[in-house]
Amino acid sequence: MKEQLINVVDVIRNAYQHVDSRLSNHGERVAYILMKMLEDSPEFSPQDKQDIFMLGLLHDVGAYKKEEIDAMLSFDLGKTMEHSIFGYLLFQRFSPLPDYGDVILYHHNYNAQYYSVPIDEYHRKLARFIHLADRIDIFCLSHKTEELPAFLYKNQHQLFSIDDILWFLQSDETHHILDRLLSGAYKKDLTYYTSHSLLLSGEQLHDYLLMFIYSIDFRNSLTATHTSYAVHLSKKIAQMLRLTSTSCKIVELSALLHNIGKISLPSQLQTMDDYDIYLKRLNEYATLEITHDILSEAVDTQILQIIDQSFQLIHCWANNSKVTFSPSPAVEIVSMSYLISNAITLDSDIGANHCDELLPYLKEKYRLCGQDPSTLLAVEKHYSNILLETTAATETIQGIYRNMKNDNHSLNMILTHYNKKYL
Repeated sequence: MKEQLINVVDVIRNAYQHVDSRLSNHGERVAYILMKMLEDSPEFSPQDKQDIFMLGLLHDVGAYKKEEIDAMLSFDLGKTMEHSIFGYLLFQRFSPLPDYGDVILYHHNYNAQYYSVPIDEYHRKLARFIHLADRIDIFCLSHKTEELPAFLYKNQHQLFSIDDILWFLQSDETHHILDRLLSGAYKKDLTYYTSHSLLLSGEQLHDYLLMFIYSIDFRNSLTATHTSYAVHLSKKIAQMLRLTSTSCKIVELSALLHNIGKISLPSQLQTMDDYDIYLKRLNEYATLEITHDILSEAVDTQILQIIDQSFQLIHCWANNSKVTFSPSPAVEIVSMSYLISNAITLDSDIGANHCDELLPYLKEKYRLCGQDPSTLLAVEKHYSNILLETTAATETIQGIYRNMKNDNHSLNMILTHYNKKYL
């Protein structure tokens, strides 16, 4: 088995291409610009450079609405910051760099004074760097690269620091940043960097991935709750079955990545009917091809196999068709977790009814599909405790969602007031 089960940078790079075609490669290009600008600088440690690279890659993690992306791709600063607020909240609560959330908040206006969130001079400098790299990439998407210096100098007082402009231009002369962005050769540099220089612990990988998944799921309370239940259920069941620590981690990652293709689906779910349609699209393989596109070559093959076979197993259960393969316990765990999670999300009465209804339902599905019930019978012995522990853990996520929603509203009210008064 590979030492690392997942290349989280490649997962994020691949997934961004399915948010909006106009954002394709934007995060990785910004990260690349920052990486090359800082490459020869003794001012920043290798850890600093790694953190700034990840900040650049994920600086737009809060963007998912079309109107926000429209604004980001313009140069109207009065309309480009709503996604920065959501990104700040995601970084603060889920990322390995919670103290750097303010960098994301201020990255479109690094001199802002209107937020109630304090920011020190070092973090303002990082926000300034990200802003410069972001605007360079956006400019070069619609203009000739040779026009860039004139644009930067023209805006040296309003948008950019003259020192940063000179720093970038010197870095470009040394490393041919713009030429490699234009030709696409920068991708090879990124691949080398992420393979040989980017050192992330297992916990950091998990947290970056979790933050990215929640950037999709925290669009509304239904999807946030669903993912939380599925992941916690998978983790608890795997532990209860005494799988090895590596197998438990594979199960957890498989549950977390199971429906990452949902990034391509509409995010506005207003009613339970909307959510029911959303789930049906997921369960009918609507996003499986996109999930493959995102994960292939970026995760251990075992994870992709578990995801594939869990989709097949859920399909068999839905149609009462014979299971023509021998699903591993990991596949059964992920499949059961998603089925139970769907039921819990659609019915907020998390009580004895789930014990009374879901287990007999699953037993019948196992019988009709000709499936060995050994794993299910082992789960049955501990089902009530698993459900209670999962519910308690998920309540924390629900609390975070509510707090984020309130904080997002408050900060956007401040931003709206400022824009109306001054812009």
